[in-house]
Amino acid sequence: MAARDTLIAVEGLAEAILTTHAESLGATAAASGAVRGGGVEATELTSTGVAVVRIAPSGNWPGAVIKIAMTPPAGLALERENEALLALRREDRLGSWLELLPRAIAQGRIDGRPYRVDRALPGHPALDQLSNATMRRRVLNTAAGAIDALHRRTATIVRGNVAEAWVDAHIRELTRPMRRRLLTSQLELLRDELHDALAGQAFSTGWIHGDYWLGNVLWGEPGPDAAAPAGIIDWEASAANELPMHDFFHLVLYTRRLLTGRELGHIVRDLLIGDEWSGDERRFLDRFGGWHRCGSLSDRHLLLLYWLRHVAMHARQQSPPVGLRYRVWEQRNVLPVLASL
Repeated sequence: MAARDTLIAVEGLAEAILTTHAESLGATAAASGAVRGGGVEATELTSTGVAVVRIAPSGNWPGAVIKIAMTPPAGLALERENEALLALRREDRLGSWLELLPRAIAQGRIDGRPYRVDRALPGHPALDQLSNATMRRRVLNTAAGAIDALHRRTATIVRGNVAEAWVDAHIRELTRPMRRRLLTSQLELLRDELHDALAGQAFSTGWIHGDYWLGNVLWGEPGPDAAAPAGIIDWEASAANELPMHDFFHLVLYTRRLLTGRELGHIVRDLLIGDEWSGDERRFLDRFGGWHRCGSLSDRHLLLLYWLRHVAMHARQQSPPVGLRYRVWEQRNVLPVLASL
């Protein structure tokens, strides 16, 4: 199906979903006519197979965000996000911080596709602030402070064998869509190195977002003027008992990717073979990443653990058979790092 036809079909599904849940949305007329009446702010089919439809506010109705899983892996991702959001809302330690989370007001299946309707969070990403270095520092530090509060309020010490969850499981995900002959020796080297680094240590862990970049942080005002974000979205990569540095690495590295246009895998490879963090990046990581260091993981091992989790999450979202788009992504983001080991 062509992209335009797919988007038209998605908007048809969104209209049916809104009509079904108009009463629970609290605005029957606004909800049922939102799509036909031009209330769609944006319709997007993400690279992970989730269609996202944003419905504008109307009158007393605050608007909504509809997520529809268009592929089986996308359905699993939506289910993971649902479970993560429910688990986070059960965390009494988070208190008012929970106001940053999406709040589901309806969910179900349509034409066999899982969906969820969230009440729209206020604000928009502050990606237009990145070109100015001063504003960029403010946005990044404020965004980091918001996710740091999640890490600290859910912090716990983990001891014992974490290599299965933090290394082996991710390597299995990564190898599933890879050609079997591809870089087997490098994967074995990676596994052995990270097992040795993790053995016998204790770590301060907590809930992480897992895909924490500025596109997933919403601001009710321009970022530099806001005391805190207005919302944080897209929680399908979230999990408990993970290293907080995952979120800080992704925030700073994906910002570098946005500024330079370079692939994340190339950036990680270059850091592993001797490239330096910028002064701003180093200060950022020292400020927000230092408190969790129970154990003696080096920057190299933290970076490898972050990268492995990130690429494994992407590999898990692929529908078989794996197509050219994933192979190109793999060529740019997986193979350069493995080849540098």
